[in-house]
Amino acid sequence: MTYSAQKAALTRAINSGSRAKVLAACINAKNDWNSAGGYWPDDWARWQRALDDTFPVFHAPDLDEL
Repeated sequence: MTYSAQKAALTRAINSGSRAKVLAACINAKNDWNSAGGYWPDDWARWQRALDDTFPVFHAPDLDEL
């Protein structure tokens, strides 16, 4: 999946309000990055912020541990 498609998938997941969709978008993006040589984009924190905003305080998973 291209980077722009990953960003669009994350935006759609956030707008849906579904915790499961945000989690899936983050997992899919992370797996894509790791399978492409382990190179993460400079703004990888966008996906972590989505997790932080979706899950209750102090219960958001770390992107690198998904």
